Amino acid sequence: MGEPAQVANFPSLLTAAQMRAADAAASATFGIPSLLLMENAGRGVADIARVELGGAGQGTVAVVCGAGANGGDGFVAARHLALAGIAVRVVIAAPRDKIHGDAATMLAALERVASVAVEDGSGWSEPARWGAALAGAGVIVDALFGIGVRGAVGGVPGAAIAAMNAARARKLAVGVPSGLDADSGRAEGAVFRADVTATMGARKLGLYVEADAPVGRVEVVGLGVPLPTAGAGARSFLLDGPAVAARLPRRSSSAHKTSSGHLLVVAGSPGKTGAAVLVGQAALRAGAGLVTLASTAAGQAALDAKVVEVMTAAYADSDAGAPDVAARAIAKLAARAQAIVIGPGIPTGDRMRDVVRTVAATATQPVVVDADALNALATDAPSVLVQAAAPRVLTPHPGEMGRLTGAPTAAVQADRLGHATRLAAATRAIVVLKGARTVIAVPDGTTFISPIACAALATAGSGDVLAGVIGALLARGCDALAAAQCAVYVHGVAGMDLAAALGDGVAAGDLPQAIAAVIARLMAGSQRGEASGQPPAAPLRPPAGRGRGSRPRRPSSPTPRRRPRR
Repeated sequence: MGEPAQVANFPSLLTAAQMRAADAAASATFGIPSLLLMENAGRGVADIARVELGGAGQGTVAVVCGAGANGGDGFVAARHLALAGIAVRVVIAAPRDKIHGDAATMLAALERVASVAVEDGSGWSEPARWGAALAGAGVIVDALFGIGVRGAVGGVPGAAIAAMNAARARKLAVGVPSGLDADSGRAEGAVFRADVTATMGARKLGLYVEADAPVGRVEVVGLGVPLPTAGAGARSFLLDGPAVAARLPRRSSSAHKTSSGHLLVVAGSPGKTGAAVLVGQAALRAGAGLVTLASTAAGQAALDAKVVEVMTAAYADSDAGAPDVAARAIAKLAARAQAIVIGPGIPTGDRMRDVVRTVAATATQPVVVDADALNALATDAPSVLVQAAAPRVLTPHPGEMGRLTGAPTAAVQADRLGHATRLAAATRAIVVLKGARTVIAVPDGTTFISPIACAALATAGSGDVLAGVIGALLARGCDALAAAQCAVYVHGVAGMDLAAALGDGVAAGDLPQAIAAVIARLMAGSQRGEASGQPPAAPLRPPAGRGRGSRPRRPSSPTPRRRPRR
């Protein structure tokens, strides 16, 4: 049996234990000795080091090795570099009698190459001594620990890491940067700050889950055999362009506005109608055929002065309307829609809280619960959502996640994966925990992580745009997980595209058009068999501003009105 559709084609993110299990399974399944896996790993590291050194291959590569398998990879890399005519310097940060197994075999092979001097640095406790040994290197290879680190690094290895970080050289980590926890992406003590990380066989969770992890560019080095990552228990996966492109919905040549999906957006109130407009624009740019913005009567009047392509409706005469009447009006509007977004810019207070809870619990369409609708659920989210008859997608930022779980925001940030996973299980909803490296959690414990940490998206309204894209994809027929996967990825890449053109000046209103361009690029690449999530060569121009027209205010009604690795 193949992998389930929800994870098919998405790269696995392995924990350290899962990587060891995958290595062992590969050896057992294919009869490949671990020594050969180490040989393949080290050769791949050498290839990357040559690229980092420069096309001419001039200069010295310094390789700092530990006693374990990571050091063994370093010994292999040094041998291949030396055989290619590159000057190599190797320093061991552990006593030689601690080197055993495959690493010892590879050290012996290295020392048979006469041009390579291997220094014993196991007694060098001062960074200055290490600095002298590394002086003049064009590339420094960190082969100290890899995924084998436990706790804070200090002593001789800590001194080596300090000197490597201070050196003016390209820095290449083997496996994961030494000192970095391969599962959490955090470090308790000294940590190597890599420009490039060569990770073996499969990506490691710690290289992606923490946005500030000093991993640089990540390259996966093949081990010469396919790794049975599913059998190793992989539960986390990386969003990437080709897999997202395969899940994006396609319009047929005979499509019309109704067949392209109708999204109901319950959003906006006087002073906060901009949130509703952003959701609507994003939904249209993500391919929804029809969008209705539903607000209070006063909110609808304000929206009528702003929107063109979307319809508007009112679900209540005022913020003080009866909750059951408003909920019934929303249900009537939703009967013509395939999906609902609720929350951005809505009124707050007990009456709206009751409306949100009724919609979240009883709507028969998929619902994206965002912004103040999340605050209306608060810690009662599991009891409200567990009775829902259709999929629910929750899109909290860390503060909202704290209000959903009762945890401080700092605690959420310290364990983003754990909080998202637990909330998804408790609510039986897809949870999108926004932020740098957005996390998507599925009730069965599977998680997906965005590779994108884009500071340009840290702007008011960016989350409203994301909610609109998720809602549009739901209305177009995507399942809830696919809608979240695709929306998070295209939203992030659009932010990167705009940041290339506008830097920190990106506004949320710029995003919808950029998102449409990203989707078009992914779809075109998929048709050519080369889907890519990389920003285009030419930065996108921000969308032109839209002037505000004027319309007479019409009586409020719930009936919508049309607006035209290791």
